[in-house]
Amino acid sequence: MPSGVYAAIFDLDGVLTSTSVRHEQSWAEAAEKFGIPVSEAALRATRSVPRASALSALLAHASADLSPAGRERLMAYKNARYRELIEGLTPDDAFPGAFEALAACRRLGMRIGVASASLNAQVVLERIGLAGLVAFVADPRLAEPKPSAEIYGMACAALGALPQHAACIEDGGPMIANLRAEGMHTVGIGEGPLGAEEQFVTIADWIADATLESLKRRAV
Repeated sequence: MPSGVYAAIFDLDGVLTSTSVRHEQSWAEAAEKFGIPVSEAALRATRSVPRASALSALLAHASADLSPAGRERLMAYKNARYRELIEGLTPDDAFPGAFEALAACRRLGMRIGVASASLNAQVVLERIGLAGLVAFVADPRLAEPKPSAEIYGMACAALGALPQHAACIEDGGPMIANLRAEGMHTVGIGEGPLGAEEQFVTIADWIADATLESLKRRAV
């Protein structure tokens, strides 16, 4: 693997855009259809986790259960409803600075990937006008669920970059901790402490040039 290849690998929801409201609406509608009571706390527990984990969280909050077949039907309904909701996404739904951040990475010669727990990441990227800047979108079905770092390792391999040459831009503290344990450079996006090497309130505040210099210093 070429040692001079550097990558920027982005989480999607909470970093480049926010689809949380649409996710939570589709979960709430699916739960109602299947007779599962749902609360705001339960919906918060569905954020930034794979679909099966999100459903397990909903069921646990409701002290309810479903058969494996019932779970599959509920998740299929939720996904179909979510895809209807994201049909209305436009480039205006990208966070301010998201396009500029990806464009800066491309200008710097960094290879760009997205490592999201969402099975609909490619569709979202297309709707918000960022897909043309992304070289690789990881399939979460092929990796251990987040906060495992495996999906980022998969992205590194696909982009041809060593893990220590990757900047991982995330908004989740547990995810960041696992990425650091794997030797990846982390950029946290959010207001509260995340434990990343660098942290910014929004993606618009991030300076890709400085991060690339940090990666190059680590490679020496």
